[in-house]
Amino acid sequence: MAVGLTVAGVVNGPTISGVDEHTHLDYAWKIAQGELPYAGSELSDYVLDEWACRGQDNLEDALPSCADATNDVVGPEAYPGRGENYNFWHPPGYYAVTAVLATAIENLPLGVTFTTGARLTGALWLATAVVAMYLVLRQWHVRRWMSASGAAVVMGVPSIAHASSTVNNDAPAALIGVAALWILTRAFLHHRTGWVLPTTVAVLAASVKLMSTVAILVAVGVVALTAVPALRERRFADAARRLAVAVGPVVGVALVAGGWSALQAGRGEPGWVNPISGVNTAEITGLPFDEWAPTLTSAFGLVRDFYLQPALNSLVLGAVVALLALLLTASPFVNVAFYDRGRPERMLGWAALLGALAVPILVQGQELFRGGEYFPRVSSRYAVTLLPMTVAAILLVAQSRRFQIATAVVAAGTYLVVLLGFTGLI
Repeated sequence: MAVGLTVAGVVNGPTISGVDEHTHLDYAWKIAQGELPYAGSELSDYVLDEWACRGQDNLEDALPSCADATNDVVGPEAYPGRGENYNFWHPPGYYAVTAVLATAIENLPLGVTFTTGARLTGALWLATAVVAMYLVLRQWHVRRWMSASGAAVVMGVPSIAHASSTVNNDAPAALIGVAALWILTRAFLHHRTGWVLPTTVAVLAASVKLMSTVAILVAVGVVALTAVPALRERRFADAARRLAVAVGPVVGVALVAGGWSALQAGRGEPGWVNPISGVNTAEITGLPFDEWAPTLTSAFGLVRDFYLQPALNSLVLGAVVALLALLLTASPFVNVAFYDRGRPERMLGWAALLGALAVPILVQGQELFRGGEYFPRVSSRYAVTLLPMTVAAILLVAQSRRFQIATAVVAAGTYLVVLLGFTGLI
């Protein structure tokens, strides 16, 4: 099901995605050529040609013609954003994997280009995520078909489906979110508080995208909070283990972020100014929190903000997204209210709730330190890694209340609407 959804999106949505796909494609292409983008680096000729010839639906009049691009009549400066790769600052993990796999697919006797091969790699991320989601839910003794329903809901989220059918470093986000759910499962259901595996997961997530670590950090943070009652009961060894579960991943993420930032800082053009600065951000004029406060609830709902190429979108999808946003907003509150204190299931609700509150603060803080600006509106796409734990939180309640039919209807409906849109049938 995951592979079919991705292939349908790749085949029927050939235009370049408006969510910076040209920069992500350029990053992967450059790695395949043994290069790395840097501040001020121009997009490669291959990507400029792909951008002009495939087109971008929300930039119809801003791109050169395909003929001018392929005949080198125009240069990078004729493209939006000065034709530069302004996403160079992301860690290279996703792009390295994509470069290797896309090159391998391109070399098969299938007539597939590097771009199409890179897009098809999203099927592997999505398929792995939904299988892992099913397996983790089974650990909570969720019935098989309800566990499958929980996994299907993940595929029915437009931002996940989009990332899985384009070149975008959000493609591994669902799998990273399942890893965060596994950390919570490991700590609260199985009472295992080792720090090595969570740290390894956090480092791998940070090598993909720093904002993708938010679900991991929230999960280990919730584990660390449970050290407080252990300290009150003078169980110092147990408290130390629970704190280590958080310290290890935080240090690991900090090392990845700091190391990669230091490496890139020495490679860019001096005094480089981001060509898209001010497009989605604004300068802070007062105290940072004055501008941040109205955005603190923007991550609730998780699925409201998404982009799909018009050929893949549909009016029905908007109604499905509204329903999902309502359910996912309610999920942590329903979970915390339903389960008694001390129940391991309740910790999923707390993690989802704290994560939704933490995402806007982390996004705004990152933007503040990067350029002294802020987002007047924080997209809920930044919180997409919280999706698996949020789905699990309400799914456990649904099973306890025996809402089996409603669960199946939501799961089947979300997946089918996205699939039918991707195949052009609606």
